[in-house]
Amino acid sequence: MEKLSISQIYAKGKENIEKAGYKRIWPPDSNINTSFRANRKYLESMFFQTKFFDPVEVDTSLTLFGVKLKTPIYSSPMSGFNQMGETALADIARGLAQAGSLMMLGIGGSADLQTAIDTGVPVVKIVKPYRETKLIYEKIRDAESRGCVAVGMDIDHFYGRLAGDRVDRDDIFGPKRTEEIQQLFSQTKLPFIIKGVLSVADAKKAVEIGASAVVVSNHGIGAIDFTLPAIVALPTIVRSVGDRVTVFIDTGFRTGNDVLKALAFGARAVGFASSVLLAWGAGGAEGVASLVTQLTAELRRTMAATGCATLSVIDQSIIVEVPMMRE
Repeated sequence: MEKLSISQIYAKGKENIEKAGYKRIWPPDSNINTSFRANRKYLESMFFQTKFFDPVEVDTSLTLFGVKLKTPIYSSPMSGFNQMGETALADIARGLAQAGSLMMLGIGGSADLQTAIDTGVPVVKIVKPYRETKLIYEKIRDAESRGCVAVGMDIDHFYGRLAGDRVDRDDIFGPKRTEEIQQLFSQTKLPFIIKGVLSVADAKKAVEIGASAVVVSNHGIGAIDFTLPAIVALPTIVRSVGDRVTVFIDTGFRTGNDVLKALAFGARAVGFASSVLLAWGAGGAEGVASLVTQLTAELRRTMAATGCATLSVIDQSIIVEVPMMRE
């Protein structure tokens, strides 16, 4: 695995997973793909303002939910591990733990949760907005009792899941009133995260009702097509609530340089999902650890080149935007 570059990991992982018969719609995963393309164009229109004099020693570590991590790169919620084999979930969790990362888990039962926790990786449980509120309560309490470091909810799944141009699970998931979401906070002493925030209005509401963190995410275009690309939504959300809540982001990030761009616009950590799955396909736990380690190494190198010794000093001054690149 040490001989494979990031792009080679992605290519090998896709080949191996598809060869094994696991069918997955890789991003972009809607028919129109507009949000995904815009997200990529926006990221590719940002260039770094380098500072090569007075070199700095770089530290990419941070503390989230009371846990010291080696990297601001985490695994966004995924599901369907059982389709990939009995060891897939544990392999991915072990790889993340080895790289000093954090794992978010989505749909799945107690057994999946325990499997991940047993590897030693810090786990965040993101619960879907089930129409049956009792089920949400049960999953939150289960997550706390098993040792998760935080819990949260995907508000962008209020209206079901978008798979290509087809909507499903709208009979299982449903909208929740603000008061209902706030009531969920009382079910746990853990930090509560609201995921799927793409507007200042939702970000402010999350802070108002007591959320500890928000995830700026359009769910890999798996919720609503033509939603604002995450990287486009990020700066205004950070300016609005970034001093009162921890802001995470995911969707459409592929490289360590992508991560630095998101950090420059105020994200505290950046999530990868399909990329982690591809890394597992390329080399199991070792593949996942290699991917996160290489992404972090690329992040560290460019932080050094832009004069950023720690994550806390990264800001928009290191970015030069070239709008013509978006045309």
